[in-house]
Amino acid sequence: MRFSVLGPLQVLSLDRPVAIGGPKQHILLALLLARSGGTVPVPQIVDTLWPRRPPRTALAQIHSRISSLRHILGAETIKTVPSGYSLTPSPGAVDAQVFEAEVSRAIALRAAGRHAEATAVLRTCLGRWRGPSAFQHLEGEPFDREAGRLEELRLFALEHRIGADLETRDAAELVPELVDLVAAHPTHERFHHHLMLALDRSGRRSDALNAYLGLQRRLAAELGTDPAEDLQRLYHQLLSMDRGAPDRRQGQRQGRARPDRGGPAGPSVNQLPPDIADFIGRGHERRIVVGALTAGSAAPRGTAARAVIVSGMTGVGKSALAVHAAHLARDSFPDGLLYIDGSAFPRTEEGLRGVLGRLLHGLGVPEKEQPGSWALRQDVYRSLVATRRVLVLIDNVTEADDLRAIIPTGGGSAVCVTTQVSHLAVDGAVRVPLDVLGADESRALLSSGLSPGRFEGQGRWLDEVLAVCGGLPAALRAVGNVLAARPHWSLEQVAAALTGARNPASRLSLPGRSLADAFDEACGRLTEDSRRALSALAALDVERLTPGTAGLLLGCSGTAAAALLDELTDRNLLRPVPAARPQEWAYAMHALLRAHLRATLPDVLPDALPTTLPNSAYRGNWGQFHLRYRNSAEVGIP
Repeated sequence: MRFSVLGPLQVLSLDRPVAIGGPKQHILLALLLARSGGTVPVPQIVDTLWPRRPPRTALAQIHSRISSLRHILGAETIKTVPSGYSLTPSPGAVDAQVFEAEVSRAIALRAAGRHAEATAVLRTCLGRWRGPSAFQHLEGEPFDREAGRLEELRLFALEHRIGADLETRDAAELVPELVDLVAAHPTHERFHHHLMLALDRSGRRSDALNAYLGLQRRLAAELGTDPAEDLQRLYHQLLSMDRGAPDRRQGQRQGRARPDRGGPAGPSVNQLPPDIADFIGRGHERRIVVGALTAGSAAPRGTAARAVIVSGMTGVGKSALAVHAAHLARDSFPDGLLYIDGSAFPRTEEGLRGVLGRLLHGLGVPEKEQPGSWALRQDVYRSLVATRRVLVLIDNVTEADDLRAIIPTGGGSAVCVTTQVSHLAVDGAVRVPLDVLGADESRALLSSGLSPGRFEGQGRWLDEVLAVCGGLPAALRAVGNVLAARPHWSLEQVAAALTGARNPASRLSLPGRSLADAFDEACGRLTEDSRRALSALAALDVERLTPGTAGLLLGCSGTAAAALLDELTDRNLLRPVPAARPQEWAYAMHALLRAHLRATLPDVLPDALPTTLPNSAYRGNWGQFHLRYRNSAEVGIP
């Protein structure tokens, strides 16, 4: 069964339309698809089906229509949950989800420089639209919101398809389409940007300049704003070019479509690490990061650059996402893409001097011309970036003080920070927390780079490997690398090695170190008391702990335990999850980290617990407490 929402709602079985009942049932199915994979509360269903006055039989009618849909679509397709209903179609069954996945794949191809392949993928996914809007002919806030989101993504895909075409096709061929798009979206700045480039590369520089002036007048009249800074910069570069100089795109106009990153704009330096060509998942988070980095800024000169903080536990893919997003945003920062790995420099004055020296070198200041002190280097650095558009990626930050000296000054620049510390403070920053991957993305990441039939007939072992990895991208990448390097290994061998290991993290190798080493590094930043408490929590082999139970285990009050749990959560060593009781929270530890702590940290006996914690008399019963609750999924106070 397939569902099409990129236009009027349609259900297909074996490529033939399926009748789904009357208008109310039609709307109900569309609502479930608009929240595909999530829960649709009953009150929202009532408001959507009867926006003015619901009948007294509303609940009975909903139940009847759900039963009818289950009969048509399959009994397991729609699940009843405590607050409403959830529709979870099979992977690839909803055209909107396929569209989003294909857009993500195309963006990754573009970042890897594979523009022709990106264009092909984008043309395919844009061709899935069967109408001018998603959920066409359906009215209501849920449909308007989801249709608006998908429309933004469609325009985003169209921008990138044209951007890829500009790298591979004769620019003159794109001008008619861009003229139509600008007419349909008269204030869309990226379409104007592409039109200006296409016109200039077609030998029509005066028309390119006029396109900018037309946009400038419209924005001033309708919105009271100026075009974005990248458009202004492109305009002035085109204006200042020698009109008598030969056009560097002449080869393209004569039919030789080829990649060429030349043109009016282009970063002067790129210190970024290489992008991941097969970047998987994180579509929502990626759009937030790229959007926050590239959004036009009206901040006055001298203000801090806009900032994005990507946070999460060790191995969750913070650096991979930040580097990937920075490559996607590179065209918005023509004056440089700068990169600092915070873990490579000591947190000393000499370390900060080295950081600023690397940044200044990237900005064109030779080492012999750099001031000796870090304070003077900071002055030079801020003076250089104040009037430029640069992107600074600061990886593996542990303290806010590490940032203050190197955040660019100037509203045209941006900074992207990755950190394990969720509460890292940067004024006005957009925060993007990362969690582990879901089941579908985990499978896709694990199979990336492997032959299509590698997992055929090994579903049981695949499930075991995925369970051990727990959606952690670093673990999934490590397993995938092993399978790619050893084509004679079966998934059963990998599953046996991981499930039989006391510390699976020690078997999972990352570039330059193991996942176990990365866990040790993260725990090494804790105070001694916090490390011992974390070890104690790991020794109680349960999925979730409430603050009350943690207090009993550690011999302290529930309030003190809650503060400690929050501290470990801020370091992304724990994560909060809803507890069994309403409006209460429990705390969970990733299974790989818990196994690593149990295998490597000192045995957590009562005498090993922090002596500074009160109620130490309770420690004598800790062993009985552990035996009683070790098999519980969640430990709470009765």
